[in-house]
Amino acid sequence: MELVLTQQETEPSPRTRKEFVFNNEHLLNSTYKSVVKQNLTNSSSTSVFGVRQHLKHKRFNMVNHMDMVLKLSIFVITLAILF
Repeated sequence: MELVLTQQETEPSPRTRKEFVFNNEHLLNSTYKSVVKQNLTNSSSTSVFGVRQHLKHKRFNMVNHMDMVLKLSIFVITLAILF
């Protein structure tokens, strides 16, 4: 068995490039934003979405004081070490 290697100079075929045209379609206009905010605030607590949003709101707005104390103490310690 014999292995034959050949090398050919080939040029890639020229491709036409499409120009990118940005079309602003206003997906998030102010009317849409206001409707979404209104729906979030007025969601009924009996629906699954309303219950989930209520739980998320409580969880994210609750301040964990121990977390804040730890972060502040680490910040003060690093400042004391640097200066």
